[in-house]
Amino acid sequence: MPQYELVNSKLLKIVLRSEEVYAQKGSMIAYTGQVNFARSYLTGGGIQNIAMRAVTNEGWQMMTAQGSGEVFYAQSGQMVTIVPLKGETMYVESDSVLAFDRRLQTGTMFLGSQGGIRGLVQGAATGQGLFTTTFTGNGELVILSDGPTIALDVNPNNPVFVDPQAYIGHRGNLQPNLHTDVSWKSFLGQTSGESFQLKFTGQGVVYIQASER
Repeated sequence: MPQYELVNSKLLKIVLRSEEVYAQKGSMIAYTGQVNFARSYLTGGGIQNIAMRAVTNEGWQMMTAQGSGEVFYAQSGQMVTIVPLKGETMYVESDSVLAFDRRLQTGTMFLGSQGGIRGLVQGAATGQGLFTTTFTGNGELVILSDGPTIALDVNPNNPVFVDPQAYIGHRGNLQPNLHTDVSWKSFLGQTSGESFQLKFTGQGVVYIQASER
């Protein structure tokens, strides 16, 4: 299986031994050995997911690296975090994905199916869209963030509220819903600027960044 290593906080090295990995297009900055690069059309998800992404905001361009050697990845000076998945599903914004391999299956999740009608409101109110990308399996998922990735634990006694623009992804048995803090002051222009948050309940981890993209 590919070996994932952090050279530093902004640079990822993947060691390949006759293997293949997917990475965000344009993120390869150097390599050694015998490695071939090509544009990826399926990214491990199949034709159905391509059709889904064609009508959602979760389409993203990936490339494959296949062969034996070391490949180095970075993207716009963003920080890199390796998230190990163990038979679980992670939901993540597609522009925050740097790299993964065939051990993880990709999909596209309709947020409304998790949050009911609030999922619909969430997409309309936050601009995040109604769909997000999923990764399921046993393997490493490498994500990007503006500044260090912050992992917040969620448990039944400790819900977590997140600014949608700071949200990167989440994993575990979590239920995301839109939480509003709307009062008459909102209509009078005297709001805190944080009228909408994502409320996560259940058991799992939410990943955020110290930035509002």
